[in-house]
Amino acid sequence: MRDYFITTSELRKLLSDEVDLQLVDVRTIEKHTAFNIGGKHIPTAELPDRFNELDAEKLVITYCTSGGNSLRALQYLLSVGFKSVKSLDGGMTAWQGEMS
Repeated sequence: MRDYFITTSELRKLLSDEVDLQLVDVRTIEKHTAFNIGGKHIPTAELPDRFNELDAEKLVITYCTSGGNSLRALQYLLSVGFKSVKSLDGGMTAWQGEMS
C-alpha cells in the first residue's frame, strides 16, 4: 500500500518540474476555500458522480486534511479503472507543517 502514497517533498518536486498531473482536493468546500494547493475540488462524497471529470490516463494525486479521505478516494479511483493514483501522505496538515 505504501506505493500509493506521495510525500509532500515528492509532490513539490513534481509541481516544480511541471509534471502533467491532476491534483484532486477531496475535502469540504469550506476547507478547500480556506487553504488549498490548487487542483480540482471534488469532495469524496461527490467522486462517484464526478470521477469522469478526471483523465484516467494522467497521474492523479488526491489530498485531504490528513490523508484518510484521500486514501478512500484513491481506492475508489483505482476500482473504476484509474491506473496511476497517489494520495498525499499526511494531507494538508503535512503540507502546511512542512511550510512552517
